[in-house]
Amino acid sequence: MSSGAISSVTSNLPGILALTKDIALLFANVPYIQGVASIVERIIQIADDVKVNKDRAHELIDKIMVYAGVIFDALSGSQLRTEDSLSDLKSDLLHIASVLESIYNMLESLGRDSTLSARINRVLQRQELFDRLAMQDRRLDTLITSFQLKSSIVLRAKPDQIITRERVSIEAQELPPNVQSTRLRSKPRVFGRDGEINEIVDLIQQPSPARVAILGSGGIGKTTLALSVLHDQRIIARFQQRRLFVSCEAARSADHIVFDLMTALQIPLNGNSGNPVDFLLDCLSKAPHLVVLDNLETPWELPVARAEVETLLRDLADIETVTLVVTIRGSQRPSSVEWSQLFPPLQPVEPDAALDMFKAICHKTDDFAVKLIKSVDCVPLAVTLLGNLAAVDGETTEALWRRWHAESVTMVENGDDRLSNLEISIEISLSSPRVRRDPDALRLLRLLSLLPDAITSEALHAFERGIPGIAHVGKGLSTLIQNALVTRDTSGSVRILSPIRLHMCARHAPSMESHRFLQDYYLGMADEATALDDFSVQNRFRAEYGNIEAMLLDCLEVPFGRQLEEIVETILGFCQEAYLCGIGSTHVVSLAADKLVSHTSLSGQVVKTVSKPRRNIVSRLFMKGSPIVTRDDQNVQPVDKAVKLRGDCLGCLGQLLSRQARLKEAEASFEQAIKLHIQAGDVSGHAYDLNNMGCLLSRHSATTERAESIFAEAHVLHEQIGDGVGAAYDLMGLGQLLLQQNKFTAAKGMLSQALTLFTEHDDKIGRCATLNSLGHAVLSCAKPSDAQHYFLLALDLSSGRGDVVGHADSLAGMACTLLLQANFPEAKQSVEKAISLRSPTENPEYLHLLGRINVALYDFEEATKLFTRAQTLHQQMLDERGYEEDSRYLLQIDFYQGRLLKDSSSSPEYIAFSLSQRLQEYSLGHRDLDTRALIATIRLHTFDIVGGERRLTRFMTNNEAEGTLGLGFYHHQIGCFYLRRELYDKAESNFREALKFHEEAENVQGQADDHNKLSEIYLRRGLFREALSGISSQALRLHTKIGDIGGQGDDLYVQACVYLQQGRLEEAEETVRQALEFHTRSSMLYGQGLDQATLSSVLWQKYLAFDNRGASEAVIARSEALHALEDAADVFSRFVATSELLQCQSRYTKLKKEFGLKSNSQALLITVHDYDNDDDDYDMDCD
Repeated sequence: MSSGAISSVTSNLPGILALTKDIALLFANVPYIQGVASIVERIIQIADDVKVNKDRAHELIDKIMVYAGVIFDALSGSQLRTEDSLSDLKSDLLHIASVLESIYNMLESLGRDSTLSARINRVLQRQELFDRLAMQDRRLDTLITSFQLKSSIVLRAKPDQIITRERVSIEAQELPPNVQSTRLRSKPRVFGRDGEINEIVDLIQQPSPARVAILGSGGIGKTTLALSVLHDQRIIARFQQRRLFVSCEAARSADHIVFDLMTALQIPLNGNSGNPVDFLLDCLSKAPHLVVLDNLETPWELPVARAEVETLLRDLADIETVTLVVTIRGSQRPSSVEWSQLFPPLQPVEPDAALDMFKAICHKTDDFAVKLIKSVDCVPLAVTLLGNLAAVDGETTEALWRRWHAESVTMVENGDDRLSNLEISIEISLSSPRVRRDPDALRLLRLLSLLPDAITSEALHAFERGIPGIAHVGKGLSTLIQNALVTRDTSGSVRILSPIRLHMCARHAPSMESHRFLQDYYLGMADEATALDDFSVQNRFRAEYGNIEAMLLDCLEVPFGRQLEEIVETILGFCQEAYLCGIGSTHVVSLAADKLVSHTSLSGQVVKTVSKPRRNIVSRLFMKGSPIVTRDDQNVQPVDKAVKLRGDCLGCLGQLLSRQARLKEAEASFEQAIKLHIQAGDVSGHAYDLNNMGCLLSRHSATTERAESIFAEAHVLHEQIGDGVGAAYDLMGLGQLLLQQNKFTAAKGMLSQALTLFTEHDDKIGRCATLNSLGHAVLSCAKPSDAQHYFLLALDLSSGRGDVVGHADSLAGMACTLLLQANFPEAKQSVEKAISLRSPTENPEYLHLLGRINVALYDFEEATKLFTRAQTLHQQMLDERGYEEDSRYLLQIDFYQGRLLKDSSSSPEYIAFSLSQRLQEYSLGHRDLDTRALIATIRLHTFDIVGGERRLTRFMTNNEAEGTLGLGFYHHQIGCFYLRRELYDKAESNFREALKFHEEAENVQGQADDHNKLSEIYLRRGLFREALSGISSQALRLHTKIGDIGGQGDDLYVQACVYLQQGRLEEAEETVRQALEFHTRSSMLYGQGLDQATLSSVLWQKYLAFDNRGASEAVIARSEALHALEDAADVFSRFVATSELLQCQSRYTKLKKEFGLKSNSQALLITVHDYDNDDDDYDMDCD
């Protein structure tokens, strides 16, 4: 609190003290008002005596003075003066006095006894005292809110209108946490907030990023105001889709907020690398974002979370691209942010706006409606609830008004401090005729209030079969929906509005039988989701994650006879399944670990137990980790139970850290887990820790050898205890390592062993994962039919068991096969289905594959987006291999589009340096096989033809090109080099070898390209009939069959060149223009250059054929020939295609000399170096 604020306390004290004395005289015969006045006076008297933590104490005293003014102003303005007439406020005022008394005692302790020992004790007990003060502070907020609502009815009524009634007092209970959805909510209907909306929008539109806190009591319209700002057209125009809305209503830590923000930004959670907060802040810093954190008070008011939430807010506020808006219940703002403007707490809307709101809901408006609206002080949510009640058939506003005076709710002394000021409005809903006629409705609402997430239709159907004490669940639910106490979405899921849910927990707490019932159901769901890879079960798990977590937390506090080890096992399985689904949280496993440390009954117990392996969550694409399986009796081991469970918890923590890419911490956690499992004698746990460690280390080439050693060690342990399934997963890990190293034959052998073990043990999930890996192994050897067989088997297994991850991996594998077979449309459809299955989780491997398919379809713009996104995800996951593959394709696209090398006049040294710089830009080294192949391909079009040929030959000589498809590619490339050097015999020999390999690999596109080049050789040799036959009967037919428009353009180009050589100029022009159209449609810029050059030759020959070269047609042909030549030169200069550019310049020189033609094309005028030489000075390979 600032010094100015502290001084304001002192300056206000005399006025409040005078008002206090006036109230004491005015209500001399009302003892409970006298009590409040007395304690306020005593707090005023000790305000200056507080010596310790004066800022915090004075802040609280200042609030008390404000609240005292609220109470005393309300009382002094009333006509009621007797104890009986004010009896409806007695309970509230007694509760307020009790809280003020507690605060007074704590404040007094901060001011008395200044001895050293007393000061030391205060320091030692400071946190406990602060927690108690904070609790009383929040209770005071709630009590004042309740007082304001009830006093608005009681103090405005005439004395003879006061009706006494019984009050319900049920101890409040704090609810478990929940991670809320970050989906952008729809635009709400808003009434009477135009001024606030415009004020906030104007502030946001200022050059400096705004930091806005929207304060106010529950139900006052904070969320509605924030959403209205979010959907304002001026805000949409500025931020477009970069508007994020995160509900913090049930968050218990900053981690929950970070999770929702990352989900909203589509940052992957599965396999994420580094500190999640750093990734989040980095993503937000790249473009302007509007971030709305709704109900921030939930995590911020928790003592254990307040510091981390403040830190997160400060980090967000420090980003210049972030506009931050928070909504907070109460009147305090976080101190870590420098707020742009201190908006006062929201007040109720004006009566006219409230009446419009009421009328929009129930289409009723009369004097009783006005009275109802005013009776709740025009609080928006209260008006909404009353409007819903009035909308019920048979309900009148007059009847509601009469019932209003009969409703009242009191708060017990230690009730929930988060209740809104909507108690009476909610109680009216609960006592409506429909609810009164259906007692099961209230019982059901009490039970559902324990669940913070939406309750799925499947869960509701299950509830119908046996909720204790509720005979007709369906009827009760219908009653609740009709009275707007719950809402049902289009999927059939039911959700309770948060104020109603909190009110129910505080005022109508569920029975212990309800707790037990929900624990049984949701713990069963957790076990079911862990044990089965059933698609429907996993979907329900994701939908009700928060409810499961809530019941696990509830179970840890009230276990109903469950053994702690049983609960911990369920929690471990739950956490691992949640991590796999991308919705994991550390909260439950942390609490379980704390309980385990303090639980002494397990210490020293040595039992025989079957260890449940933890699923691997850090593996690469197409590799699933270990499922929870049941061992044979021979695998049962005697272990120290307490030590084993601690090891399991550390292993689970290691998995979470791995997913967050906190690799060093994860490795340390796994190492600790290994030590504990060894200490406990749990060989199975030890082996699976090693397997997880191996998967962690296999993510990076630098630790591949260590990963291999660890997998081998795990395999020895699994074989030692006879765990065939565990041994199979170790073999699969080793097989994946071999795949990453392009050792396809060895990988196939290792994976085949794993498949045999999985089949022997009837592990269908393991079989599915291994079949997918085998499919990729044989596909890498260019055997698509065999690969397709494996993928179809995996697809059948995953579909039958609802294994969504295995199903998606199988579809992606099928897409790879279809891509190799040049069936691009079906390949695209298959991988898009895989992406849809895994949504909202983004898999960068799927995106990369879809990018490759788009390259094949010549959609370079979409491919660039996909590779860029995949590159970002791979970088976040620290996946260097994936990142390099994305980069190579982006580099190729740049080359195809003529964006790679642009300065054709530069020296060879400069061009080599430029290409090296571009490789560094994409983090690609020269020694990588695929990168060297890419460099060689670029050399083909630029300066070092002989050097490129030599390197490709060396790759093959050193057996670096493993697999049929790789050999086909390299023979084709070498053939292209020989063709450039006019060594036609060698070129033909290599193209025929490439054709043989491509036919063996069933690669139709490769076959078509080989036939195209063979036809070009026939053309160069003057064998025109053979050239045309090869093009029409082979290359063009195959390219057309697979829809390869770029390939068709290449074929038509060769055909046009044949026609040109034969003097068939009309056919040549028609054909080359068709080729140009195909190359333009496919965005193949280099092909367009060849077409333009050939078109220029055709048109020039047509010009020369004119008898009267001065005729208009002849002049047009000559002009078009020059323009085509200029266009071709411009294209070739972008590719630094020196040979082609030199030919264009040579032709232009002749035109200029013979006919005086002049061109403004810089590409035709610049000096071009001839780089076609054997010099190694420009060698970039650095071998």
